[in-house]
Amino acid sequence: MANLLMIDDNPQSQKYLGRIIRHRTSHALVFAGDGPEGIEKIVEQRPDLLFLDLFLPGTDGFELFTTLRNHPATHNVPIIIHTAIPFDDITQIRLRRITHDGLVEFPIEASELNRLINIALKRNSSQTQKWVPPSA
Repeated sequence: MANLLMIDDNPQSQKYLGRIIRHRTSHALVFAGDGPEGIEKIVEQRPDLLFLDLFLPGTDGFELFTTLRNHPATHNVPIIIHTAIPFDDITQIRLRRITHDGLVEFPIEASELNRLINIALKRNSSQTQKWVPPSA
């Protein structure tokens, strides 16, 4: 069983993904509604995999993604990008420039979501390290 963290401010998205994960896997899933809460949950939960919405209130999801990828405690944690709305052209270009572990566009088949989760977890089975905020 893996610990999964979903960073998303949309309750419908949380409910949708949560329902699939809870009914189709034995993984534990926790939620965060924005970037700062996501960091808090990373510190508390040390997730094995992150689901990240790029459009969070008060947070640039791409900057959060980069922070997580560059931090020693989370640089190996798989990150699956997810969205409930289609990406515009600029976002698609930015998305191609980052190294993520999968992309979930709603609606998604449960079997496809499970496949993405399993592949991402197999890619990196190491535990996350202790989170120490980056130096300014």
